[in-house]
Amino acid sequence: MEKELNELVNKLEESITNDNFIDISYDVVEEIEEREDAFEAIQPILMLIEKNPNVDFGKPGPLVHFVEKFYKRGYEEKLVESLERCPTKHTVWMLNRIINGSQGERKEYFINILDNIMLYPNIDNEVLLLAKHFRKLHS
Repeated sequence: MEKELNELVNKLEESITNDNFIDISYDVVEEIEEREDAFEAIQPILMLIEKNPNVDFGKPGPLVHFVEKFYKRGYEEKLVESLERCPTKHTVWMLNRIINGSQGERKEYFINILDNIMLYPNIDNEVLLLAKHFRKLHS
């Protein structure tokens, strides 16, 4: 019997503090990728990253590899929504990857998102410093 999508996301959430989290993530992502509704996992995965800003998700890690499969197919908008809710070092880093792969007006749009992040009240100082670092790279 096929697991529900939320069961798979819950499995990620439950194992977030596990030393084998990255390995577990690869297994869960593999199951998600086989689903027709795989795109629907992007938002809950980004919310998991938001709720756990100090977890090492890898560089980039299985979750980023998964969501980036939907690059230019809706992933960017989901990431922007996540950044508007709660930017983390990992999601700002993901935004920088998008900026690096963009050109023209698209690139400017994503750089503006980065600029806006730096104006957020109560932004975590490490997130702010990372955003400033990436912004300097794109000046």
